Amino acid sequence: MTKEKVILIIGVLLLIALSIQSYSIYLLNNRVIELSRPNLAPSISSISKNLELKPASPNDKFFKQLPWNPYKELQEMQQEMEQLFNDSYSRFHINAPFESLNKIPDVDLQEKPDQYIVTMNAPGADISSLTVNLDDRLLHIAIKTEHTEDNKTDDKNGQYQFRERFVGELQRSLTLPGPADATKISTEYHNGLLTIIIPKK
Repeated sequence: MTKEKVILIIGVLLLIALSIQSYSIYLLNNRVIELSRPNLAPSISSISKNLELKPASPNDKFFKQLPWNPYKELQEMQQEMEQLFNDSYSRFHINAPFESLNKIPDVDLQEKPDQYIVTMNAPGADISSLTVNLDDRLLHIAIKTEHTEDNKTDDKNGQYQFRERFVGELQRSLTLPGPADATKISTEYHNGLLTIIIPKK
C-alpha cells in the first residue's frame, strides 16, 4: 500500500469522526434550546414537589423506627404455620381419631422477682390430665381437652358437617429465662385459662 493511500484512509476516518462529533453537538444544542423555552422547561418548584417525601403512615410497619426482634418474627411465623395446619385439620380430617391430634397453644411467660408465671389458653381442658415437667430450665406442658364418645353417627347424636373446636392434646415447651424450683410448681385452672406458677431458685 502506497503512502498516498494510507494518508487518504486516515483523512476519510478523520472526516467521519468529525461528522459524528458535529452531529452529536447539533443534537445537544437542539435539546438545550428545547429545555430553555419557558413553556417546556420544567420549573424547579414542580420538580421539588414531585420529589418531596411524604411522611410515612403511622400504621406502616416498614417505616417504624423500632428495633428488629427476631424472636417476635419467629413467633409470628410459628403462629401462621399453626393456623395453617389447624385449618387443614378442620377441613380434611373431620373423621380423624381426635386422640391423635396435638396442638401448640398460645402462652404468656411473665417474670417476677421471685417467680415465673406461665398462662396458657386451654379451653375445655380436662385438668386431671395435666402434666407439667421442668427439666433444668425447659418447661413442658401437656393437657387433654374434654370430649364425649360421639364419633359414631346415629339418629340420636346426628352427624357433624364440620368441626372447628379443637379436641385432642395441647402441648407446649418453652425455656425459662433462669433457674427455677421444680418441686414447688403450682397450677390453677379457671375459665379455660391455665396458670402455672414456678418459683425461682
